[in-house]
Amino acid sequence: MTVTCLIASDADCDQEAVAYGLSLADRLNVPLKAMAVFPDPANVLLYATTPYMIGAGGGAVEAVQQAQDKMKSECETVFGRLCADIEHASFTSLTGNPARLAANAAVLSEALVFPRPAARGAHSLTDAFERVMMTTRLPVVLAGSPVFTTGTALIAWDGSDEAGRAVRLHAGLLAAFDRIIIATNPGDAKALEVETAADPATLTAWLERRGLNSETVEFDGPIATGLLDIADHSGCELIVAGAYGSSRAGEFLFGGASRGLLHAETGPALALSH
Repeated sequence: MTVTCLIASDADCDQEAVAYGLSLADRLNVPLKAMAVFPDPANVLLYATTPYMIGAGGGAVEAVQQAQDKMKSECETVFGRLCADIEHASFTSLTGNPARLAANAAVLSEALVFPRPAARGAHSLTDAFERVMMTTRLPVVLAGSPVFTTGTALIAWDGSDEAGRAVRLHAGLLAAFDRIIIATNPGDAKALEVETAADPATLTAWLERRGLNSETVEFDGPIATGLLDIADHSGCELIVAGAYGSSRAGEFLFGGASRGLLHAETGPALALSH
């Protein structure tokens, strides 16, 4: 098993993703594999509507190939800056269907780490993120900043199916953390719909059966604000949460709460599942 980190020639975001992927791989004691994924240049220009475009097709494909070669080199430079002397870290670049390549990587990865902007739309890895999350229904991790070393993970718990899947599918990650905080908002409308499951004691017992101890913290008010405040005060490295809603990544987490979490200037990594 490995931690796989997807990058796409966005230097600052790539560096953040590789740094978090590396810290997660070290915590899990597994190799890190950084992957740069790009569409096949031959498939980039599928339709040409004018004779001029048909004639320019070959040159256009070559231009795309050259641009991709430059981006691959930039990705490898970012990787080398952080992992040059680390034996258990490797870099590869793949060409094909990025969404399918990402889904394939997710199947046998302990964690699939995306740069944070991949969940905000208009990013080269957004389609890959949505494919893994919504179609393949495999868990994903969005890199956080800064990378903490507290060993603390937070579970956003409302008793929903999505929250339960997130905990179950990310159980391997949770086992690598020394401290687990269950954050719950008793006044959350969604939690009130599943009153029995929303009781954090249900989750506490599930974790205990797997040898994981936890503590519960209650908060009120806006979901995103409450979670980020708890994460900040505890030095949390990871928030595990359920995702639901439409196919747009920016609308996933707790409906409207997603914007507060995904667009926070700094914050812990997000381990999500739909």
